[in-house]
Amino acid sequence: MYRTQKPSIRRRAGLSLLLLPPLLFCFLFFGLSYLVAPEPDITVQTGIGSATVDGRDLVLVPYERHGPRGMFQLMTEDMFQVRLAATDPATGKVRWDTQLSDRLVWEATVLAAGQRYAYLATDSGLAIVDIRDGSIAARGDGVAGLGGSFVAKRSAYGYDARRHRVVAMNADGTILAIPLDTLVAKPTEEDATTWASTLAPDRARITSPGATASQATLGSGERVEVRARPAGAPGRVLVRVTADGRAIPIGGAVFQQAAVVVDGPRAVGDGAGSVLVAHNRSVNDTGAALSAVSLATGAVTGSLTVDSAPAKAIALPGGGTVLATRETLVVLGADGHLTASRIGATDFFGNPT
Repeated sequence: MYRTQKPSIRRRAGLSLLLLPPLLFCFLFFGLSYLVAPEPDITVQTGIGSATVDGRDLVLVPYERHGPRGMFQLMTEDMFQVRLAATDPATGKVRWDTQLSDRLVWEATVLAAGQRYAYLATDSGLAIVDIRDGSIAARGDGVAGLGGSFVAKRSAYGYDARRHRVVAMNADGTILAIPLDTLVAKPTEEDATTWASTLAPDRARITSPGATASQATLGSGERVEVRARPAGAPGRVLVRVTADGRAIPIGGAVFQQAAVVVDGPRAVGDGAGSVLVAHNRSVNDTGAALSAVSLATGAVTGSLTVDSAPAKAIALPGGGTVLATRETLVVLGADGHLTASRIGATDFFGNPT
């Protein structure tokens, strides 16, 4: 009985020895290269937007991911990627993350989102994305009504907020409109002259204003400013300027190289009774930081070190504000609390996590 089993045991042992070298090679080639390789370089683009799915806010974030991690990703992933991630600002979790391009220099801007689709102006034309799962519903010459006459420039597309539609200029100069949550572009005569002067396929898109300023308006009709301290002391302080020109200090906090974070002309956080300040971390540390200050009490309600000053701020449909820095998303809650989340994390196989 035992004699009949010994050859089988020897065969299994021999097979294990044969498999050991290739398994060891796979670990060293794929596993070790993953462990020692740095994370991909992530850069958040400024064209962020928002959407609502199943009653929850989502932040739509176009970002660049350069440099696969490890040999497996190098063999299966594009070296250069521009992707679109949908994140839940309340939890920081990624709902979906889809690749848009494999070009080194390529940008995308979220124009608007309906209940089903998001519309992006990209360097390859218009892209329409299903906000439920990130699948691409149409893009470029695949957008019905644009076809081969589409223009592969971001500046050929815009959003008509008054009529809730995306507008596009095709290669013939015709202005077309795509109502939100539809996929077909149709010629329009309404405000065609206005949009013909706004959309500019033959020139570079005008750079949008930054997300910081020395002053900003408040919903009360007043404004908030950062002002130098008296007697040449380092740092700046916040003041509220009333309609009749009186300057009222907002607390006693001192910020180095400070600016007010804005969304258009208005101060970010104003709707929640606070103001957000971008500043250096200290008088001797030029690293970037953000602080939320209560307009009522002047107290600093939240502070966060970040990788760079914010480049874009948008209000969320459900309240709160999201800011994009070079590598991070920052959420300012209604309570003045600041939270940060990173975009672009991947697992061993290159799948977003």
